Amino acid sequence: MHALKKSKTVAIILVLILTLGFINVNAQNNDTKKVILGGTPFGLKLFTNGVIVIEVNGDNSPAKNADIKVNDLITKVNGQEITSNEILKSYIENSKGEELNLQILRNGMEISKTIIPVKDENNNYVAGMWIRDSTAGIGTVTYFDYDTKTFGALGHGICDKDTGMLMPLRNGEIMSATISNYNKAQEGVIGGLNGYFDSEIIGSITVNNGYGIYGTYEHTDNTTVIEVANDDEIKEGKATILSTIEENKTEEFDVEITKVAINENNGQNMIIKVTDQELLNKTGGIVQGMSGSPILQNGKLVGAVTHVFINSPEKGYGIAISNMLSNC
Repeated sequence: MHALKKSKTVAIILVLILTLGFINVNAQNNDTKKVILGGTPFGLKLFTNGVIVIEVNGDNSPAKNADIKVNDLITKVNGQEITSNEILKSYIENSKGEELNLQILRNGMEISKTIIPVKDENNNYVAGMWIRDSTAGIGTVTYFDYDTKTFGALGHGICDKDTGMLMPLRNGEIMSATISNYNKAQEGVIGGLNGYFDSEIIGSITVNNGYGIYGTYEHTDNTTVIEVANDDEIKEGKATILSTIEENKTEEFDVEITKVAINENNGQNMIIKVTDQELLNKTGGIVQGMSGSPILQNGKLVGAVTHVFINSPEKGYGIAISNMLSNC
């Protein structure tokens, strides 16, 4: 998530609601697990392992003619690794119209394609495609592991906002963040938390998968330790979520767990409904940036908020904490 100046620059909000939580698994004598509770916002920057093709232009562009497709991950050009947009653009601009051999990862398969750049109206060589090598945003921490200095967050992976592809991780950073304001959700309109993050890097992202983002952290101001619930302890009924929607004020809000489906392997292990009138009045329910907000029930951590229902923003999905812990 490289350092940004502490100038209250509004951070890019991820299309998927983000919230950090991490694996704090401290084995006790009675085999219970305890973690440091999250609920605080963080800024992130994630850099991909290669560059993602997000758009192919026209019916007769070099990329189209080379059978390059959206979601292709370009990893090498002429045998040389590609780690940024700038490097690939440099190869294209300096090709002088000569063939370039691209190594591509498509649907888990490595393939090779040959592309021949052409000149545009400005006399520059182009390939006729849009590419992306990074993303940034704000999310919420779910939990920390004090002993191993690791964390887990979001409850879902970070995907490309245009293609929906899970972004292949090269490296990433997390920074402390401050929420400045929010856009209220309403039926058919996804709301979101807005904020800025500091130049101080407080951790690194090492895993981005369908169950969250995970990594190491250098320090946290959190001190609250909480026990992790077993799957059979998660019940329909009253619960709370812990989230930060204003500045650095982390608050507990009332929700109801209306459905439990632990066996779902897509992270949609429960449906929650916001019942807290204060939160409904302010944000309209669940908004982008709240992903990873811890879900608490009967004094234990049972999961994290992951997604919002677009047409019913007071409702959303949650992932069971066991799924986050076992898929890091």
